Amino acid sequence: MTAPDAWEALDEWSDVPAFDDRPDELIVFSAHPDDETLGVGGLLARAAVDGIPVRVVVAAACDPGRMDELDAALATLGLPTAPAAAPLALGLPDGALKHHADDLRTAIAEILDTPSDAGNRLVLAPWTGDRHGDHRTLGREVVAAARERGRRVLLYPVWLWQWGTPADVPWRRVREVVLDAGERSSKRTALAAFASQLRTSHNPDGVLEPGFVERAADGREVVIEPPEPADQHFERMHHERDDPWRVRTRWYERRRRAVLAASLPRERYGRAVELGCSIGETTSVLADRCDELIAVDGSASAVEAAAERLRDRPNVVVERMRVPQEWPAAADHGTDLVIVSELAYYLAEDEWDAVIDRIVGSLAQGGEVLLCHWTGDSDDFAQSGEAAHARFRERSGLRPVVVHRDEEFVLEVLR
Repeated sequence: MTAPDAWEALDEWSDVPAFDDRPDELIVFSAHPDDETLGVGGLLARAAVDGIPVRVVVAAACDPGRMDELDAALATLGLPTAPAAAPLALGLPDGALKHHADDLRTAIAEILDTPSDAGNRLVLAPWTGDRHGDHRTLGREVVAAARERGRRVLLYPVWLWQWGTPADVPWRRVREVVLDAGERSSKRTALAAFASQLRTSHNPDGVLEPGFVERAADGREVVIEPPEPADQHFERMHHERDDPWRVRTRWYERRRRAVLAASLPRERYGRAVELGCSIGETTSVLADRCDELIAVDGSASAVEAAAERLRDRPNVVVERMRVPQEWPAAADHGTDLVIVSELAYYLAEDEWDAVIDRIVGSLAQGGEVLLCHWTGDSDDFAQSGEAAHARFRERSGLRPVVVHRDEEFVLEVLR
């Protein structure tokens, strides 16, 4: 945990610009009652003073007691308390939003599609890098829906301040909401409304520790630009640099490829499919072990680079496609090996489930799957590498026959 005074003393703040947007309307999505006040309570107080309409939407933990606390907090911030302006509770299960992605997407779409006269509508949601699954899921789904509709969307961190470190912060995308004394006072009073969540000697089960609440009241309030969409991000990186992750030169990458090759139980495979081939360095290693190798990637520039890298390998076909929506046709005729490396963390749980089903459905009798993922974290990850591997084991029913795990990456071969 980074201490509040350590957060405030960081040199990085000197380069963080102020948030000075003046929207005509705010739609604020909160995973749980209190997230919005902890994250952007000062901004909501400012909106109330400026007469900006605010609609608060709560996804989970919507029991009446907590919603009453939220009503009291929003009233303290100066927001209207009339029934028409009351927070909207979606009533989805607490701690399980990722398992209800379809219902969540439907609700978000209906809310964002509600007609409005506001020309400058700003959408706020929990930061996708926050260390809480509900926050990450809600933030990711709101970002996707807002972008589809051309809505501006910003993210606010909550648990970053307690569980994160300065290295976790995407500083180039941070904007500070510079609060005045009145906005801070309103936020502090509003936070006190969440009595059921405040950890005190009388309420030892409260999840909000005093120091954490003090930092929320007195510390900097920020919003974060969402990360670039994954497909655009990867295409831009491959277009701008011939080796965007330095896979040819970094020891991590060279070592990972060596471990990957050494972990394959068979000396030779018939047909293999590699998902997320990038510029083809791992593809080249796999080509030596396969009669037929189909390598796919969603980036046109990556596919072009990989095809050039492997032009002298007649047993390799490189195709551009986005999984799981698309799938190599040849794979449906029986695949002996599927490789998924450094890809699964960019897929939401339902997308990963669809990929798992595609993989299992394409395997030949006795076919193998190799999964390999970094054990670190990033705010554009939909899930961790470890979580993706656990989900694959659970859903596929395949069992690991090779496992390698160290402080940098986890690798499994399943059959």
